[in-house]
Amino acid sequence: MGFNVDRAAASVPAGEGAFGYGVASGDPTATSVIIWTRYSPRVNGKPAVPGSGQGAPTVVRWTVSPTADCTTAIATGEVTTSPDSDHIVKVDVTGLDPYTEYFYVFSAGDEVSEVGRTRTAPDEPGQTHALRLAQVSCSNFTAGYFGSYRALAERDDLDFVLHLGDYFYEYGNGEDRYGPAELVGERDHSPAHETVTLEDYRLRLAQYRADPDLREAHRRHPFITVFDDHEITNNAWSGGAENHDPGEGDYSSRMSAAFRAYAEWLPIRVEPDTARRGTAFHRRFTYGNLADLSVIDTRQHRSEQVGSFVVLGDPETDRAINDPNRQIMDPEQMAWLQDGLQAPRRWHLIGNQVMVSPLAWPGQYMGAVQGSVMINADAWDGYRADQVRLLTHMARQPASAGDTVVLTGDIHSSWVEDLIADAEEMLDGVVEMYPAAAEEAAEANPPTRSPEDSPAPAAREGSPIPPLIAEPVPVPEVLHPLASPTRAGVEFVCPSVTSDGFYEIIRSALQSATASVTATTTASLVLRALNPHLRWMDGIGHGFVIIDVTPERVQADYYLTETPTEFTPNPLLDPEHRPRHRTSWQTLAGSRRASRADGPLGERSDEPRQAACAVPSPGPAPSDSPTSPASPAPSGSPAPSGSPAPEAPAPPGTPTAPATTGPAPSPSGGESTPPPPGAAPSPSPSGTEAWPTARPTESSRPGRPRPTDTAQPGGWSTPSTTPSRPAAGPPAGSGDLPRTGADVSLLGAGLAAVVGGLGLSLAARSRRGRSTEDAGSPDPGSLPAGTAASVASASREDAGFQEGTGRQESAESQDDAAAED
Repeated sequence: MGFNVDRAAASVPAGEGAFGYGVASGDPTATSVIIWTRYSPRVNGKPAVPGSGQGAPTVVRWTVSPTADCTTAIATGEVTTSPDSDHIVKVDVTGLDPYTEYFYVFSAGDEVSEVGRTRTAPDEPGQTHALRLAQVSCSNFTAGYFGSYRALAERDDLDFVLHLGDYFYEYGNGEDRYGPAELVGERDHSPAHETVTLEDYRLRLAQYRADPDLREAHRRHPFITVFDDHEITNNAWSGGAENHDPGEGDYSSRMSAAFRAYAEWLPIRVEPDTARRGTAFHRRFTYGNLADLSVIDTRQHRSEQVGSFVVLGDPETDRAINDPNRQIMDPEQMAWLQDGLQAPRRWHLIGNQVMVSPLAWPGQYMGAVQGSVMINADAWDGYRADQVRLLTHMARQPASAGDTVVLTGDIHSSWVEDLIADAEEMLDGVVEMYPAAAEEAAEANPPTRSPEDSPAPAAREGSPIPPLIAEPVPVPEVLHPLASPTRAGVEFVCPSVTSDGFYEIIRSALQSATASVTATTTASLVLRALNPHLRWMDGIGHGFVIIDVTPERVQADYYLTETPTEFTPNPLLDPEHRPRHRTSWQTLAGSRRASRADGPLGERSDEPRQAACAVPSPGPAPSDSPTSPASPAPSGSPAPSGSPAPEAPAPPGTPTAPATTGPAPSPSGGESTPPPPGAAPSPSPSGTEAWPTARPTESSRPGRPRPTDTAQPGGWSTPSTTPSRPAAGPPAGSGDLPRTGADVSLLGAGLAAVVGGLGLSLAARSRRGRSTEDAGSPDPGSLPAGTAASVASASREDAGFQEGTGRQESAESQDDAAAED
């Protein structure tokens, strides 16, 4: 496929209108949320393709509204797009009310976007609200349809979606293609080659964002995201990657391009981290006294892996794994994470990429001798000093500091594990005990085929699953290397959305779906025998996990695709597939261990508030000169009506020089330490924008105390109980809408026409694949104010978002006895 064809494919969504890549929101706090879209200007009659650097700057208006058919804007403003930032529109809307639902929309000229729905965090002093999120990872476009995202879009009970990495994959459509042959020509990557340059990454992200299922999930729910390796390239580390070679150019430049595109195309807050010459993607969200969520970065600053899967017992390998100078994250981030785990909250959630729990694998899965033990060196097991440091810190926390639950992705399978601080002792014990147990198991259950008939390696290089997982290793007796393990918490690992798991790798070797299901189940039993802290796993299904947090427990509901059969060997080939509830697990407060739970979850204990529809009074005429988003209005200070626009700064996306006058503060609050000698520099995204901010009118707020967010490197401070001060400028209730950049006119009845027209446009569109015939939206100015009433029902059809929780009730809720008992 040539590059011109790639560009044509990438521009297809823009054929539905200038906002063809949809809308999104993300990183919700108690009082703020980021809203996002991409505007596609026309160049010679055709839409500007993502990554092309083409298209004239365009003024885009954004509006946050109480409901999809309300006639009042809570906040509105204008942003000027730029080819430097790929015409991304990304606004950090501040000053909102906690635990409140909002709607938002973008417009430019006669083009109007979809209506998005979002909500702020349930974070209020002295109050405990429901907290429910979806946990997802590893979505490969060429591996199958994104039915998991569609299932999440159909739910109404989520506060946000937590994406733990591998949001997209870098592979091309040639020999490196990753996915079933049935989808060749139907779900191909754009560009057709591996992503290496900024243009490549922008094109690839645009393709994923245009997928109808992912696009709808973004429209319906705010996302909190963090990257893993494939957002750069496979098994990335600070100075290179398994899937990067010198012919692909400078790795530092590739990483910088990947980070820049990621920060542009996702609704994420990032902070400059000049002391480490990188970008602080780690950040923390708080939910009253109930919980906090620390999202960490384990790729940007990690040391090089000692291998993929490595056999324990070799002195050189063991020394490298235990080397205290090797790190999976920078020391500043580790200190920041540990500090957060000491805060007096009932639950500390960690959004993490690769498995934290120690995990012993039979060496035979890599072709080693019977009875040998190996680990995945790309996971925390390959960085023993950091693994022990974190787990020991978790275990030492008193009950008053709460309990920790780690939420993990990466491994394309489902796991529930008790976290133990004795990682080294546990693995040493398995290395000592397994040879005899393996021999005994082999004698009791001799292999049914000779070594010559063993399946060929089926996993790709650097896979989180070993290549010989189809090897028929006998199931030994359960080992007990620790008499009394030191409990540190619980880890819930989610399956992939589509990326190959145990089953796909085994099936590529065995061909038969039935035989592959059996072999996958056997492998899970082997792993449970070697790891008694492993409570349950499934290597067959794809899907997601619903995490529900209460003061009494954290519950994880696993939703998985149906078990493959010879008739339906790959459920991901069906565009309409939906994961269904399979099993539920929980950790009770104070137990620091996992146990079975009744599932699926029921109704939430409470629901977010609906924003008030405060009708503003007319204000002075606004200025007509928009300001670049690179110069936002001060957070908490609406621009006074009629005030002159500030001098126009450089357009968004213009590179900013990093600070060079002394070390920047570390995320933990102390002074940053320089990188260790010989450490590779970690680049920051070139052209990180200062995204605009805006606050709502004070007149719409109920009179209750609201947290105050204080920005700090790597996250947000714990909200205080101090009520926010009145915003500078006109008094509350004066009728002036807060603005970003230049003042804009009051919407009044015109907003009714705009939003009403949006609802009508959306209701007319198909949920999957829109016709290009309805790409153009009516000119908002051509709709009379009375139009709002006539289209209110159509608007509510979309605003209602298919009322109901959208829960997946299923007869498959019983556990798989062979794998779980």
